[in-house]
Amino acid sequence: MLGILIVLLGGLYLGLYVIRRISGVRFDRKSSQLLQVLCIRHVGVKKQVALVQVPGALLVLGLSGDHIQLLDKIVDPELGRQVPDHE
Repeated sequence: MLGILIVLLGGLYLGLYVIRRISGVRFDRKSSQLLQVLCIRHVGVKKQVALVQVPGALLVLGLSGDHIQLLDKIVDPELGRQVPDHE
C-alpha cells in the first residue's frame, strides 16, 4: 500500500515537472516582486481601495465584487529602478 502511494506521488511530481518544462512557465520569486499590493482598505460592503506598486508607478485601484477600476496612477521613475532586472 505504501509503495503504491510513493509511485503515485512520484508520478504526479514527474508530471508537473514535464508540464513546466514543456510550457516554459517559470515559477520564481523574481516575477512575484514585479507587482506588490502595499495596502488595501475597506470602504463599504464588498468595496475596497488598493495601493499597488508596479515598476515605475503606484496604482490606486477601486475594487468591488466584480469590477476593478484604476482611480489614479502615480508615476515615479525611481520606483522603476528599485525593481530588480527580470527576464
